[in-house]
Amino acid sequence: MKTVIVGAGAIAYAHAKACRALNVEIVGVFDIRAESAKKLADEYHAAVLVDMEQYEKAVQGADMVHLCTPPSLRLAYAEIAMKAGCHVVTEKPMAIAVEDARKMCDMAERYGVQIMVDYNHRFRPGFQKLLEIVRSGQIGDIVDAFVYRAGMLGGNAGTKNDTWRRKPGLVCGMSIESLSHDIDMIIQLAGPVRDVKADVRGTYAEIPEFDNNVHVSLNMESGAMALVNASWSSYMKGSTRGVIGTKGTVYLEGDDLFDFTRLRIRTDEMECEQEFKLNDIYNLATCPSYTNATRHFLDVIEGKAENAVSGAYALRTLEISHAILDSAKAQRVVAVS
Repeated sequence: MKTVIVGAGAIAYAHAKACRALNVEIVGVFDIRAESAKKLADEYHAAVLVDMEQYEKAVQGADMVHLCTPPSLRLAYAEIAMKAGCHVVTEKPMAIAVEDARKMCDMAERYGVQIMVDYNHRFRPGFQKLLEIVRSGQIGDIVDAFVYRAGMLGGNAGTKNDTWRRKPGLVCGMSIESLSHDIDMIIQLAGPVRDVKADVRGTYAEIPEFDNNVHVSLNMESGAMALVNASWSSYMKGSTRGVIGTKGTVYLEGDDLFDFTRLRIRTDEMECEQEFKLNDIYNLATCPSYTNATRHFLDVIEGKAENAVSGAYALRTLEISHAILDSAKAQRVVAVS
């Protein structure tokens, strides 16, 4: 298999490492900053692509494309890749605008290719352990699922401006960009979402569209309820993902936004809770989930597996993100089903 990587920021290195581990050849790297493209391309002996013409030519000889650009910039690259018959792996969210995401889904169908959105944390061993317990029935029917996580985007709580997330034209707040992970996890744990009621806040007065604190209450189609409480501007950090069932409770905990280091469980058959130590620290250089996600996509392409994170699924999560923003603005419950 051969791939072209579009966007050579930090996340692209994690995808490139996964490709190497699975013998996927990187044949080209494109970035609007030629020096960034060259740095990654040189490490993997790939061609440096400096303009769209070179990108269009490169995808003709590839099987897939990895889109690692900011989400507002993916549509054109995706269409060129799909038209050439390439399957597409894209970072989450697949777009900022729902209409762009819908167009990507339509293009994948039109050109007969697969698109997978890399909700990376679903492929991590810590979350898979939590999901295994919930789906096994050990804790009974789901009553409540929740996510709490807090930390600092960029290392401090509101002063760094060296990220695309806060640049005009690329701005992507927490509700759309990062909460996509939490929405994905909640859906896996408790099923489809029926409606949401949300509040959002931002700590950048000059960028009102950049929300970095989000509270969301969700009602699930199953009758369960869910809660997401997330912050990118907290001076303290930590996380808990938990599920309360009719027969037990399970928590997946860590000491940073996305660290999974402890799993605690107690069921109606246990005299006291049990705690298991995990070594699932989120680090781009060592986290196995990028390899796990790429392996899954290769199986999808080869017809060995159903696409667990398809474009249609990612479109649904994006619609929920927009429902969260709509709810916060209107201060009312917004239906999503």
